[in-house]
Amino acid sequence: MIINFPKPRLLRRGFQRYKYTRKEYSVMRVRAYRFRAYASKTTARVLKTQLEAACELYNALLHAEQGEYEKNKHTMNKTELRQLALDLRKQNQEFQVLHSQVAQQVADRFYQARERFFEGLANKPKKKKPYRYLSLVYPQSGWRLSNAGEVGLGKNKKKKARLYLSKIGFLPLIIHRELPESQVSQVCVKAYPSCRIHVIFLVEEPETKELASKEPKRAVGVDLGITRLATLSDGRFLENPRPLERSLDRIRVLQRTLSRKRFLSKNWLKTKTRLAKQHEHVKDFRRDLFFKLGALLSQEYDVLVLEHLNVQDLIRNGTKKRRLRLHDSSFSELRAVLEWGFRKRGKLVLPVPAYNTSRECFLCGGINKGLTLEDRVFHCPHCGFTLDRDLNASLVLLKRAGWVPPSVPVELRPIPPLPSLGLRRQGGVMMQEAPPFMAG
Repeated sequence: MIINFPKPRLLRRGFQRYKYTRKEYSVMRVRAYRFRAYASKTTARVLKTQLEAACELYNALLHAEQGEYEKNKHTMNKTELRQLALDLRKQNQEFQVLHSQVAQQVADRFYQARERFFEGLANKPKKKKPYRYLSLVYPQSGWRLSNAGEVGLGKNKKKKARLYLSKIGFLPLIIHRELPESQVSQVCVKAYPSCRIHVIFLVEEPETKELASKEPKRAVGVDLGITRLATLSDGRFLENPRPLERSLDRIRVLQRTLSRKRFLSKNWLKTKTRLAKQHEHVKDFRRDLFFKLGALLSQEYDVLVLEHLNVQDLIRNGTKKRRLRLHDSSFSELRAVLEWGFRKRGKLVLPVPAYNTSRECFLCGGINKGLTLEDRVFHCPHCGFTLDRDLNASLVLLKRAGWVPPSVPVELRPIPPLPSLGLRRQGGVMMQEAPPFMAG
């Protein structure tokens, strides 16, 4: 395919007055509403064709940028890249399957990747592969919701609607929570490697900087670990279900099967889809558990105290099995979800240093330097205080934040298998119910 790159045109003068100032951006936040979409075979093929065209357009912009820099030692700005994308769309039949604003968003994506490289935050932009370019963005127009109606009864009542995307067609959606349609700023349709399709609505909302009006009364310290995923300062704990470790045998079999297939053949693509489904099941399992734990804690407590862990150093200095379990526990994601749940309700989050939290005594503040990772009970050599290691660490976190519990719990107790948490007890281990998509 031969592509003639036209010279990019600059926008007319006076365009700068329409740009938002930094102050206006600082008072707005963007929230994502993600819904599952169900496409027919024809619509799925059209979406696949557009994703391939968007990937080719991205690579064409990259090639033009490289040629411009080699010739004139000049890099194109966002306006020039957008105009170049529109000109390529006009001149090439292959790119005309894309909506005009979708083509401009491809230019924006390349510009952001290049800026992150200049800032030292990412690697240099390189040529995209078609099977890895999986999303399209409609920023302002080209989409609409219609035929909204309710389905289900009682607690299972949901809203069903049809989303029309220009150049693609209709996608039925199940809207399981309220969507402020009038505030939607962008619509992103994403095809996952497991062949699932999701639609993400980005909504701009005013940022709530003020905390709740009531004075915080209850605080909880959370100690994160590998054996117990979370130990609370009130004596409750949540066992680590280790979803990746439990699914590792199945993943290894699928990975070996994939390596024997011819690259990009039909059997290779089928096996790759099965492997992607297994990885997404592990990811969905973990995130579902984190969000339910965050909802439980944010409803009961006003202040969340977490340790500021350096997860990269823990992974770098650990053994092979320990690194696997640290990746499986995903402390950074768990902390982000817990913080989001508290701040969403206007509650306080206090991160404290994690240095010597396991070796420090809650009562006297002495340090037990002989404590090892195998010791699960903390014994203070100074005052004789004895308590479970993780429970003592959660109490130390609470004390460092300036909160002292009225009484120290003596025994640990598991978080009850509430239906709202989606947990059940099996063989002495807290397990989670399978997600709905695994049932059928």
